[in-house]
Amino acid sequence: MTAYQAKKGALKGRGSKNPRPASLNIAAARIVNLESEIEELKEENRRYKQQFVIWQYNAYKYGVEEYQLNQLLPKIDRERSDGEKR
Repeated sequence: MTAYQAKKGALKGRGSKNPRPASLNIAAARIVNLESEIEELKEENRRYKQQFVIWQYNAYKYGVEEYQLNQLLPKIDRERSDGEKR
């Protein structure tokens, strides 16, 4: 399900026949928004999992070892860009 379809489905179920106090309307709107956000995050997480499986396969295929994948990133010196010390 795409994020668009999830949002569309959430908006369809939003209509209420009985009037409610403003505080309940605000709470209901917040719940709908949070549920929509949850669905979007679930979809994003699913895509990340798919990407990870691809990376995992390619790492295996090209002989990349786990210790290589877990190496720390190089330290970046953000003091000066011209290489001189202060």
